[in-house]
Amino acid sequence: MTRCDDKIESPAPFGLPVLTQPVPLSPAAMRLITSGVRVLWQRIAAATPDVERSRPLLLSYDVHPTPEGPVLIEVNTNAGGMLTALEANRNTNLCCADWEHGVLQERLIELFHRDLLGSSPQVLAIVDDDIAAQALYPEMKAIAELLRPHAASVHLIDAAELHYESGRLRHQGEPIDCVYWRSTDFLISEERHAAVRRAMDEGSTRVAPSPAAYAAIADKRRFLDWSHDPVLARDERSGMNFRIAETLPMASRTAEAWYADRANWVFKPASGHASRGVYVGKSISRPKLTELPADAYLAQRYAPHPVVDREGREWKYDVRFFADRDEIIGAVARVFHGQVVGMRTPGSGFAPVSVGQTCCLLGALAEADSEVKTE
Repeated sequence: MTRCDDKIESPAPFGLPVLTQPVPLSPAAMRLITSGVRVLWQRIAAATPDVERSRPLLLSYDVHPTPEGPVLIEVNTNAGGMLTALEANRNTNLCCADWEHGVLQERLIELFHRDLLGSSPQVLAIVDDDIAAQALYPEMKAIAELLRPHAASVHLIDAAELHYESGRLRHQGEPIDCVYWRSTDFLISEERHAAVRRAMDEGSTRVAPSPAAYAAIADKRRFLDWSHDPVLARDERSGMNFRIAETLPMASRTAEAWYADRANWVFKPASGHASRGVYVGKSISRPKLTELPADAYLAQRYAPHPVVDREGREWKYDVRFFADRDEIIGAVARVFHGQVVGMRTPGSGFAPVSVGQTCCLLGALAEADSEVKTE
């Protein structure tokens, strides 16, 4: 357990609380994750050759560091919190905070140009359902400001305000060229989003992250295949490995069998997002477990969250790595209290990640990348 005397700053301008003190990550774990993410991407590309052109935009790999090595729990194409992560990293960078912040922002802009905006100015819509009520709405506004110099115009739009007319997706009559899709209807299959789906399918509007990217990368059912070969990377020096959490269809066993072994599993909806509908086995009751629709749920091998001691109280955390395909470009620890990740408890927040003695995150990423390439 790591000890961390931490204080919370006021909520970040991007809507999520930022913690000042870093959560440590060993250089060995950083090397493993750097290498393992590349191996996983190779598997994804082999299974879905068009994935490079699927416009995944910003990915995240959610990891539980453990004494035996980091465990991959989830992959997302709709990754939130990158700007909050940049803000958190300022708290550990004592030598080049402004430079690092600028470099990471530029990398984010490059991602948007490649996967969404293209090379000429476009009308961009950042779209979500009930957008102004979303916890990450402040971050969406900040992304709009970041991208405004690179687009013809940028709008934050509630999905319900979009319509299809005269061969184009429109908002108040204005044609929309590109959509940064923040809705959790990842496949854009709901009837209320039919206008977006039609414009995307006809090719008149570019959408990212795309449904194809979600299906290939972030659908939780991908873990059923990936976890058949769970070890992504090994570190001979430390004896650790980076592995994928074992994942099984809940329908593969009876409810009674799962209940008897419940302490070793976490039950997740196959098409869920965030922590909604997630149940940690050791805390689930028999009636609740029996109620879960087995054909719509997965069971994932329980990998305990590491903990930090903050003023005598234990807090759990995981580490979210932001990535451009197979290359990690950012990281943040999500510190929380409770059974599953959540930022509602006072004291929860996004904390910077400190890797060994490296002065900044970019330095740690470059060092890990260099060591992986020479192995």
